[in-house]
Amino acid sequence: MYFLIDANVAAGYYLPRSLNSKKAQESIRLILNYVRANPGEHFIYIPNFCIAETFSVFMKHSFGQWNSHVKRKGTIDTRVYKSIVRQFQKDIHNGHFMYHYELSRYHVLGVNLVAPIDHYYKVTRGKKRVVPMGTFDHLIISMGMHLAHIHGRDNVCILSCDDRLINILKKCKAHIPWTIVKKLDLGAAHALTGRRFGPKLFPKHLNLKSATKKEYERIFPSWPLPESKVGRVYRYIGK
Repeated sequence: MYFLIDANVAAGYYLPRSLNSKKAQESIRLILNYVRANPGEHFIYIPNFCIAETFSVFMKHSFGQWNSHVKRKGTIDTRVYKSIVRQFQKDIHNGHFMYHYELSRYHVLGVNLVAPIDHYYKVTRGKKRVVPMGTFDHLIISMGMHLAHIHGRDNVCILSCDDRLINILKKCKAHIPWTIVKKLDLGAAHALTGRRFGPKLFPKHLNLKSATKKEYERIFPSWPLPESKVGRVYRYIGK
């Protein structure tokens, strides 16, 4: 399986406290440690802009004492910050653990098959917050589409902890009436991208905050995954 990971998954692996969901923290640990211990079975892509976002999360938790996301727990020690940065840098260098996936024109064009759905449907982000995704989230789905085109849709899975990103991806993979497809001018997007809008365009997905055992078992042979020995890998699991 080829995984495309969101920044919240990468940051949540090295710095679990960056996520509020304990379930997501544990799922990320199990999945990424399993992939690290079994490199021949799976492969991790991380978008280049998600690398920047991940570094920014580390900086927020190190320097953002005033930030509401940080204030309650306090900032992390400078030594911790430098250690998780070094580990992340090591893991992305030359695709050692995560492959640095560059943004291309195909991904930019593919947004035309995602953003109209996001802006048309009123989908919540969390329990009450109803706002469209940012462009980076559109690009993550578009990058997943491109990987599905390369590797086959059943061999690619987007991993995220973002409710709206996953919900929009589900919507794209569901049956959308032709009248809506026409209204959103997705035919023009087909002419632009060379790909006809439809469920078969999009890869598999997992919301690591809420995925069920059955959903995990569609990706992995069993769930929960076995504990994996990964050697000396620095992750900060303190408060």
